[in-house]
Amino acid sequence: MTLTDLKGFIQERRRVSLSEIAGYFKADMAMIELMLDHWIRKGRVQVKKADAFSASCCGKCGGHKQVWYTWVDG
Repeated sequence: MTLTDLKGFIQERRRVSLSEIAGYFKADMAMIELMLDHWIRKGRVQVKKADAFSASCCGKCGGHKQVWYTWVDG
């Protein structure tokens, strides 16, 4: 997986979690977090945290805060 692969995946899906990325690429979450940090520092990826019981969440994570990554066009 390259930074370009990660970029394409996030752009295609619009909103993804770390576990979705790891599952798709069959990659280590720590490595993905480092790659996400690259795009976050460049201002290309935005991080959003949502409560598990907010309107935009299914509640399957047991009450934990879910972290979503979205691509910022610009």
